[in-house]
Amino acid sequence: MPGLPRSAPRENPPVQHDEQFEAGDVVRLRSGGPPMVVRAVSGDSAYCQWYAGIGLHQGTFLFSSLSDISRERRAAQRASQGIPTQSPPQESAASP
Repeated sequence: MPGLPRSAPRENPPVQHDEQFEAGDVVRLRSGGPPMVVRAVSGDSAYCQWYAGIGLHQGTFLFSSLSDISRERRAAQRASQGIPTQSPPQESAASP
């Protein structure tokens, strides 16, 4: 339409995720779905396999779309067994 200012197209800033995966990790899409096993990683992507019924499926997903459920399962197991979760070492204050 004439007379209306045009705005520049918006670019989404890259999303930073600290999560890294390695072969053998059990993951799930952040949006849900079946558990998947990471078979290989390349850059910021994981090649995963999973079963749906009796069929084996596979796909490559960005790290940012995955959640590591093996870590969650291990933490839940430890909590149910009364094992404290690991916490980072605390720095001791030096006395003057």
